[in-house]
Amino acid sequence: MSSRSASLSMPDVPASGRALLLAAVAWNLAWKGASVWRAARNGSKPWFVTLLLSNTMGVLDAIYLFGVDRRHRSEDLEEEEILEITGEPEQLGHPQET
Repeated sequence: MSSRSASLSMPDVPASGRALLLAAVAWNLAWKGASVWRAARNGSKPWFVTLLLSNTMGVLDAIYLFGVDRRHRSEDLEEEEILEITGEPEQLGHPQET
């Protein structure tokens, strides 16, 4: 058996340590998946790349999801509310008539 395969099997790490490591990996993947998906959906390339390449155990991902993206969503809701109140159709990328 080579020394590399022995180090990958983690024979000296107790089961609780392996469980903790697995939980940390799952935690990180859940946050990263949600934040990267939302950044891509919002078309935010700088955030997408930053979130994809960083490993902060979900801290930066949570900041994006609950801070940055929340502001983006509230701006969309305000415009939707205005359109609903006025009864105007959405402009769909066309300049507004003056």
